[in-house]
Amino acid sequence: MSLLSFDLFCRVVDNYGDAGVCWRLARRLAALGQSVRLWIDRPEVLARLLPALDAQADEQVLDGVRIGPWSHAEHAAPPRGGVVVEAFACALPPAYEAAMAGRDCLWINLEYLSAESWVEGCHGLPSPQANGVPKFFFFPGFTPATGGLLREPGLLARRDAEQARDRGPRLRALTGLAA
Repeated sequence: MSLLSFDLFCRVVDNYGDAGVCWRLARRLAALGQSVRLWIDRPEVLARLLPALDAQADEQVLDGVRIGPWSHAEHAAPPRGGVVVEAFACALPPAYEAAMAGRDCLWINLEYLSAESWVEGCHGLPSPQANGVPKFFFFPGFTPATGGLLREPGLLARRDAEQARDRGPRLRALTGLAA
């Protein structure tokens, strides 16, 4: 796999969902050896999911992901030959978007997960932009005609092992009920 640079942009709309999806994607790309910057407008929300995060820091690196406040992205240089991910149609900072022209970037609009059949026809569609940077829609989904699902390696094996365990003791501990 060739190394790329990714800039992910996240505006928090529904509290933990937007931040969680962006963090999982950023962390997974970094685990694959990619260079990743996550720009987020409400780092305090991400800090609730990621206690090691200092929501007041200008920039920090956790799990190989550089995390910075959205306001700093306005003056950041887009990755030359890299990928810019606009999560959930969040609209990039204007100066950053203008700077993308001539940097050979790929621009992806990451959409929400849907099981609706129409996403198959929209996944991968181009969205021509005034600055000439190629932009495409990415729709996660449940069929081969969509972008698939983001999940960690070994997740299904861990799930199967957990489901095979006797859950009685854990349920009793959680509920306080005797067997």
